[in-house]
Amino acid sequence: MSFVEVAKTREIPAGRMMHFEVNGKEVLLANVAGEFYATSDRCPHANARLSMGKLDGTTLICPLHFARFDISTGELLAGPAEMQMGDMSKLPPEFVQTMSRMGEIIAKIEAYDLRVYPVKIRGEKILVNVL
Repeated sequence: MSFVEVAKTREIPAGRMMHFEVNGKEVLLANVAGEFYATSDRCPHANARLSMGKLDGTTLICPLHFARFDISTGELLAGPAEMQMGDMSKLPPEFVQTMSRMGEIIAKIEAYDLRVYPVKIRGEKILVNVL
């Protein structure tokens, strides 16, 4: 596979991200101070769409469990954070048990580095090679 045009530079302002799909792959494209990066757009921990998360420099924060990744390398910087449910005394016991069990299951899922895709800029065109 060769490089494919996915966006124009003006479509993604600095500090912003965009989701796109090419050849059946979901890809996140981010602009960090004029430098463009492309990674997988699915969290390798719980499959959340990362483009719905937060971008802080080259640190990408998952919207679901707050795992942190370096989008320039794909490296996992910090695993998922433990979730605090707060006061659940007024909730049905079955719901509390289910949420507790879900927390146990999700906590055991390993988080991995993100796949990173090569990016080229040609004029205003952003091209990505999804390999």
